[in-house]
Amino acid sequence: MVKNNLKPNKKNVEYKGLVKRWIDLRLIRGNWKRDLLSKKKTTFTSKSDNDFYNELEERWKLGLLDDAGEEFETTIIVPNEEPLIKTPKTPKKNTAPLFSKIFPEHLEHLKENRRRLSIIGETEVTYAEFIEILGDRPINSYSNVDGRNYRNTLSKLPKNRKRVKGYRDKSLKEVLSMDVPVADRISKETQIKLLSRISALWNWMLDNYPDFVSENVFKKKSQNVSQRKQKDRREEFSEEDIQTIFNPTNYLPEIFENKYSRTKKFNFVYFFVPIIALLHGCRGNEITMMRTKDIVRVGNIWVYRIREEGEYMNEETTTKNPYSESDIPLHPELVKTLGFVRYVKFVEKMGMDRVFHELPILNNRSFKNIGRWFNDRYLQKLGLKSTGKRISFHSFRHSVETYLTNQSVPKTHINALLGHVQEGVGGSVYLKGIKPEVLLKECVEKIDWGIDYKKLRVRWD
Repeated sequence: MVKNNLKPNKKNVEYKGLVKRWIDLRLIRGNWKRDLLSKKKTTFTSKSDNDFYNELEERWKLGLLDDAGEEFETTIIVPNEEPLIKTPKTPKKNTAPLFSKIFPEHLEHLKENRRRLSIIGETEVTYAEFIEILGDRPINSYSNVDGRNYRNTLSKLPKNRKRVKGYRDKSLKEVLSMDVPVADRISKETQIKLLSRISALWNWMLDNYPDFVSENVFKKKSQNVSQRKQKDRREEFSEEDIQTIFNPTNYLPEIFENKYSRTKKFNFVYFFVPIIALLHGCRGNEITMMRTKDIVRVGNIWVYRIREEGEYMNEETTTKNPYSESDIPLHPELVKTLGFVRYVKFVEKMGMDRVFHELPILNNRSFKNIGRWFNDRYLQKLGLKSTGKRISFHSFRHSVETYLTNQSVPKTHINALLGHVQEGVGGSVYLKGIKPEVLLKECVEKIDWGIDYKKLRVRWD
């Protein structure tokens, strides 16, 4: 067959028989070798090649020898094929650490760089969900395919999966098998944020574990620019919305006469916090972390002095960024009409350090209860969310920014009030240099929503 360049038919019965006999031949030859070697060490052996041929003849009856017992020169052709039974190779042990062993080191790295505890907590949740999606594997086993699968899975997941009733009791596999409405899914911005956390971890591993990780497989080759349509963006409140929210017949009964309220001790917290946001555009947590000593008089102006103070991980107050540290002039309606400064002094005389001391603090944040009440109950009750608008407590910031922009207030003044990063070189200097009296006159006093605050005035004492 080899001489004639013929290709064997591997399915042929005769071919399979030939292969089987070839294997038998190898076994017999091996046995003979062992036998000869063992006897050679002890005594003389009379076994010859002829004896070997006789054993083959007795086993196979092939007629290897003629009637005269003469020996034939026999050539056995061995097929050039892979052995039928392969000896399994011992896989090389993967010495790379598991993902679950690595990410705690990265969280410690974030702490060393003084990242917010809330951010670190959210990042840890992201890593736990990553394991749920792709599994806990050696860090060098993740590939570009895993990157694609991770992105695809995020795009199908519902937002707040661990809290929403329809999803929280289901496994990831069960959730992915559901037809989650597009409106209930994680937003594109959130997907980008989650992916950026994983990508940042892989960049960190490139520096710290180069012997195992040589590529960031979770960094997309092409970066998407968010192109959310205006109708899908977080919106500001319209002036009509604001009139509805702070209508005395809606606002006061919701806070002071709501029979579903678990306790009355939160009444004045719920009363003041939304109004402060409406008149200043402060972030929710900036308002609820307010201390009595932060309300100070600068010249003839009462200001809210927003500062970050305390040791890292034990801060009394926090800010989103260094630009958020500023003196915010209090709106005259808040001071004169609603008596907020007097309320702060009243709380201080009670021996309380925090103005809204009734609110619990979790991970340096105290806004959670207010946010749930305002977003999930009050706006829903007013029917403002049924219109499909993307509004929440944070919409107060957008509303104030839009209002002041329409009043031709300089961008630097608006950024100083809202704690935004200033644009251009030297922005931080401009922000810090705006005096409270200028910010009050040129910015805060121009915020006028047409609300009669006298009708909202309550006796807090």
